[in-house]
Amino acid sequence: MTESLVVLTGPTASGKTSAAHALASEFPIEVISADSRQVYRGMDVGTAKPSAAERARLPHHLVDIIEPHETYSAHRFVQDARRALDDIRCRGRLPVVVGGTGFYIKALVASALLAKVPPDATLRRDLEALQEREGVAGLAGRLERSDPKRAAAVDRANPRRLIRAIEIAERGGAVEGSRPAPASTIFGIEIPVDDLATRIERRVHDMYDGGLVEETRALLDRGLPPKSPALTGVGYGEAAAVIDGSLTLDEARRRTVSRTRQYARRQRTWFRHQLSVHWRSSATIVESLAAHLCGMN
Repeated sequence: MTESLVVLTGPTASGKTSAAHALASEFPIEVISADSRQVYRGMDVGTAKPSAAERARLPHHLVDIIEPHETYSAHRFVQDARRALDDIRCRGRLPVVVGGTGFYIKALVASALLAKVPPDATLRRDLEALQEREGVAGLAGRLERSDPKRAAAVDRANPRRLIRAIEIAERGGAVEGSRPAPASTIFGIEIPVDDLATRIERRVHDMYDGGLVEETRALLDRGLPPKSPALTGVGYGEAAAVIDGSLTLDEARRRTVSRTRQYARRQRTWFRHQLSVHWRSSATIVESLAAHLCGMN
């Protein structure tokens, strides 16, 4: 069996999970999740995490592996994903990477040199202060001065990614690149903007109706700080604002829809500039994946 790797990506709410389940009806696949928020335990509704029943039908790796107060990185993702790849293949099954966190996917398939640089508390405080003064533009400018090549690859709309990239650029460190990247083919779901907007709105309302505010309240009751990275993400930040009274439920829903659409636009732009993706419509994506998997055997 070839060691080639298949990746399925696309913007949030584009139908990646549904496509993976359809593919699983024809092939013995297991999913390696490339989603930076589905790694957290107890964060199910707001991350659109596959249910326990869905995971029983189609095994998912790298879901529910850390607590919300813990940190997770692209470096750790590559390590965890490689172990999952080996495990799945040893059992004679086919791994498929599925998710929308483009930086994780790029780190895995491009064998990116991810520095083993531990977090630097002093530097992070300085960078957070820079963000307060100048926003993400200030962080992006500093990264460009420190490491232009890295600046060209990072998601500039994500302050956590910018801060980590600056840490690596300015603190140096050993790199891990001894294991070559797997030969990979990346498929992406192409969906009309208006259709995606409709799907996003439906998903957001399903999340709130399905208990997003209650899930966020449970995380806060467990002692997770409101400003922790896990709770500042799209959906959870708005739900926390409902709990503290700074937003009404209707305002939170509207803001979550708006932020999710903005995030989806950034994803599409990032994918097109940073990854070599074979874009297929939602109607043909499963057929394209199936044909590719048949050709691998």
